[in-house]
Amino acid sequence: MKNNSWYYNKNLKPQGPVSLQEMRALIHRGEVGPYDLVCCARDSVWKATCEFAEFERSLFPAVQVFVPGEEVAQDEREWVLLSPSETGKSLIQEGPFSVRELRDMLINKKIVGEQYIWKSGLSGWCRLQDRPEFSELV
Repeated sequence: MKNNSWYYNKNLKPQGPVSLQEMRALIHRGEVGPYDLVCCARDSVWKATCEFAEFERSLFPAVQVFVPGEEVAQDEREWVLLSPSETGKSLIQEGPFSVRELRDMLINKKIVGEQYIWKSGLSGWCRLQDRPEFSELV
């Protein structure tokens, strides 16, 4: 079992060990992103989650419902954004926003790539910077 133990980085602190099934669930819920650093006990090397064969791309909310080559609906208001509250002590859901609106907010630095977004069809929240629609802006 120890060889199949996984560790992940949360707020610059290693978390784990967790089983492969638990790690897959964390990824599917969006708690571990495709470029977050993870480590498998069998080889003790930290690398991006997406570099491990055990985690297929469709498992990550960051790439779900995105079809390369298919045109992205720029004006469909379907994205919900997590933003800090006025006190900064909690997060609030804002939106829905369109891809165009979110891209404009990124360009004008009203939001940052580390903020989380979600839309119907995703298994969990993901960072703006991890979604193909926004990644080139961050």
